Amino acid sequence: MEDTIIDPLIPKSISEILNGQFFIPHYQRGYRWTKQQVVQLLDDIDAFIPMPLIGKPGEETFYCLQPIVLKKCNEDIKTKQNLLGDWYEVIDGQQRLTTFYLIMHYANEMWTGKQKSPEITINYETRKECVPVLQNIKVEDDNTVTINSDNIDYYHISMAYQTIHQWVLNYTETKKKPIDTNRFQSKFNSNSKIIRYEVPQREKSEKLFERLNIGKIPLTNAELIKGLFLSSSSFPMLSPEEQQIKKIEIARLWDEIEQKLNEPDLKFWSFITNQKRDTFATRIELILDMIAEKKKDEKDPLATFLFFNEKQKEEGLWNLWVLIEQYYLTLSEWFKDKNFYHKIGYLIASKSEVSISDLVHKSMAVNKKKFDDYLDTKISETVNFELSELRYEDHPHQIFNALLLFNVEINRNTDAISEFYPFKQHKDNQWSLEHIHARNSENFDKNLKDPWIKWLEIHQEIIVELFESDAAFFDKIALKSILDDIDKYCNPLITWNRFSVLFKTINNLFTEDEESLDKESESIRNLALLSMPDNAALNNAVFEIKRREIIKLDKGGSYIPVGTRRVFMKYYNENTAKLQYYFWTKEDRAAYEMIIKEVLSNYLPTTDTVQDENE
Repeated sequence: MEDTIIDPLIPKSISEILNGQFFIPHYQRGYRWTKQQVVQLLDDIDAFIPMPLIGKPGEETFYCLQPIVLKKCNEDIKTKQNLLGDWYEVIDGQQRLTTFYLIMHYANEMWTGKQKSPEITINYETRKECVPVLQNIKVEDDNTVTINSDNIDYYHISMAYQTIHQWVLNYTETKKKPIDTNRFQSKFNSNSKIIRYEVPQREKSEKLFERLNIGKIPLTNAELIKGLFLSSSSFPMLSPEEQQIKKIEIARLWDEIEQKLNEPDLKFWSFITNQKRDTFATRIELILDMIAEKKKDEKDPLATFLFFNEKQKEEGLWNLWVLIEQYYLTLSEWFKDKNFYHKIGYLIASKSEVSISDLVHKSMAVNKKKFDDYLDTKISETVNFELSELRYEDHPHQIFNALLLFNVEINRNTDAISEFYPFKQHKDNQWSLEHIHARNSENFDKNLKDPWIKWLEIHQEIIVELFESDAAFFDKIALKSILDDIDKYCNPLITWNRFSVLFKTINNLFTEDEESLDKESESIRNLALLSMPDNAALNNAVFEIKRREIIKLDKGGSYIPVGTRRVFMKYYNENTAKLQYYFWTKEDRAAYEMIIKEVLSNYLPTTDTVQDENE
């Protein structure tokens, strides 16, 4: 590279170098410095002790930082980007420049008062929203830094700024002395030096970028794949001008996809995958993995990149980029379509055998009607069983899918419900099959007394309420007897045998038909999809206790699936003459199963077509 450098190889202080304007081109990846890297830089600058240079009066030793490579922007770039004055394209060193900016910005905000030092100016070819993020980042009134998760770049920028602030806050504790801010700024601005390489304008930036980065492995498959599309050798069939336009196009859509997948509400992300977003440093890698059909047990960390690298040799980059566009646009269209959103969202959430990749390719091969029929077929495969034959112990997965589909279908088919089923809520919580009316004390741990006592206390409240009311269908003498037993035994001395007797007595009090409920207790008639607090007392409570808890959770803003909420509100029992909220009746259970079958009728098999799931 020596023959390309036009700037003398003389180390310059940060204050000399950074008093300038720097342009970040489209081929550069976003800011990715980690907490460790930021802290290491701060520690190194702080630990450095400048010493007088012998024979050079007034000069001191300096801390040498890694070099940066720049190229002066030509007039064409400046005109297109509306840049005034002297601007330099950053070919290598963007990460360091951004970190230097954040340190200078912090010093101006927290240390220098009104006499603020000049800050460097940074502009971006495709990520222009980063400019105000950098300019406006600050320590809030509560002495914290707000972490911006709107996209991956903002996140890393705000995390770096938080790291700087936390380093300062912890300084006295870690260094055993107060920080000398003036001394630190002097060492940072004057005694920290960097070699500034400036290359001629005739040099091809992307080619030089590739040469500089030989041997440097980007952090993610996504960054490697992006490099394929934005390298100097990509799209050779196009003219240089067309190549440049295409690359800017790609960089912009790439950022759009990344931003979409990084939306704070997680709705889009949760619709297309069951994976945690935090497992992806660069979110677009999810879609790239889909295209590559990456297996869950894949051991090679670069498998997705290798897939794209091989494909580009076979098909070229043009077809690959078209495929990425198709995936993103298809997923976006499904996300907005009420019918497809719910059917596809269910297939993904239910962990069916069909993958997103399968669905995208299928949708490309057939018309909308045939694709909709295909979805119905795949959904039917997940509920290919007779509902009435399912039992909690033997078929938890099948029951779970049936109830999930039941709730999803209510949202899909009900015009009055405008909101789509919140798969984010579904995936954020630990959902379980909840017994609508618990019948068995064996669900308790026989060695933990606190849940027994809590169970007795919450049921005592409702029994007192009944005893003091005019409820004619409860025997006051029986109620008084139960209350006396609770008063006597509800203490740490209670035994398992005594609790079991009390449990059965109280449970039977709130059971209309013991024999019928015992038979149906483990069937779908007595199960609902719910995310209840991890509370043994509540989970094993009678119907009325759970009904009140559902109301409480609903009022408090917890998400209750509409089908589940309607069950506990007795929405499905039209026999209002016998309607009693204290009991989960035989009629209630029958009506519940009937509505499930009705809602799922398009997918459930007829009796003579039910197949053994083991076949």
